[in-house]
Parts: sequence; structure tokens; C-alpha cells
Amino acid sequence: MPSRRWIAAALVVLALGAAGCAGTPTADDRPVEPPAKVESISGKDVKRVTLTERAHQRVGVETVEIATGASGLVVPYAAVIYSADGGTWVFVETGSRSYAREKVVVENVGGDKGTEAYLSAGPPVGTKVVRTGVVELYGAELGVGK
Repeated sequence: MPSRRWIAAALVVLALGAAGCAGTPTADDRPVEPPAKVESISGKDVKRVTLTERAHQRVGVETVEIATGASGLVVPYAAVIYSADGGTWVFVETGSRSYAREKVVVENVGGDKGTEAYLSAGPPVGTKVVRTGVVELYGAELGVGK
């Protein structure tokens, strides 16, 4: 039968080992920076979404400038997003890796295989709108996944 000293020593070693594990943070225990910062915009019902550099790279956000065509403003149709109430929007670049939704009025969809949206109202020509990553930005703005 083991002596009481051995049993006590074993318990001390186990307790110290468990305490040591609890006090050492692992990579999984460290706080993780959220991929997007979402903040209110004064006087607007939409929010600004600012992506971390890593999130921006992973999403692959691409922008294009609003152009002018024979029938008004032109954006890639992929840039247009529809809200639950049927509103039509685009995300405009507001700063480095920052974007906000802006209301647009889609007059028609056309171009090669329906790839262009012709707008009768929206941000001015030259404004940068998101062409790739629109759905991810919208999800971040709405808090999907939180």
C-alpha cells in the first residue's frame, strides 16, 4: 500500500499541473479581433462597416467608380443589394477599408448578360462602389453571425 506521503505528493503535483495549465493562455484563449467594426452614422439609418486588413483581404473587396451612360448612372449589377423591404442599395467607400450603404433607384438592368444596373438616382459619378464583397458587408452591418 502506498504511503500517505506519496499520495500527498501526487496530489500536490496534480494540483500544480492543473493550476499551471489554467494560468497559461493558449492561442485559442486569446481575444480575437472581430473582422469588422460596425458603427452608427449620425443622421442616417445605415451603419459604417470598417474591415480589418485581414478581413478585407479574405473577402476580396473590389470597388469600381460609378460611371455615366446614355441613360444615366451605371454600376455593375453585382454592386446592387436588395433589402428585405425591397429597397435597392450600393455600398460606397467612405475611407480606408470602410463602407456604408447608399440608397439607389434602379431604372433598368442590361448590358452584356444583364451585368449593368442603370440608376435614375444614387451617389454621384466617380463615387467608388463595392462590386465584390457586397453580401459580406451587408451581413456585417446587420450583425449576421453575432
